[in-house]
Amino acid sequence: MPSQQPVPDAIPSEHLARAAGAIALAAVAVIHVLDLPSTLQETPLIGYGYFLLIGVALAGAAMLITVPGPRVWALADLIAAGAIGAYVLSRTTGLPTDSLDIGNWNCALGIAAISTEALIVLLAAWRIQPQRRLQRPASARAVPAEPTVTAPVNSSR
Repeated sequence: MPSQQPVPDAIPSEHLARAAGAIALAAVAVIHVLDLPSTLQETPLIGYGYFLLIGVALAGAAMLITVPGPRVWALADLIAAGAIGAYVLSRTTGLPTDSLDIGNWNCALGIAAISTEALIVLLAAWRIQPQRRLQRPASARAVPAEPTVTAPVNSSR
């Protein structure tokens, strides 16, 4: 009887993706902590938004590590997409109480943040999509049926 090889499991990729997502969310928090002092001085309202982003990014990172499933990835996606949206608005139309950053696309911390947030969005899109199982060839799926013995039909009556 041939030995059956175990089917590769998708769990290791999920663990790696969750770890990478958690690290990326923590990096978003760190980037905004670094930019927080100058932002609080120049535009306190935006600085308070940073506090909110830092808190939800750290909470999302903790949830990615502890809670599996697509809902946590959706939360991570929402956090990152919201931060990207705020960044783009701050550089194009400006945010309330802040028009100083309009057109300032060359900020090193901004580029780091947008890159990290884009990574989170891509990871979340990958992990949220329905998982497709690899199809085994038909010959491997089909189990040969045992030959059945049927009684001959007597039609002599």
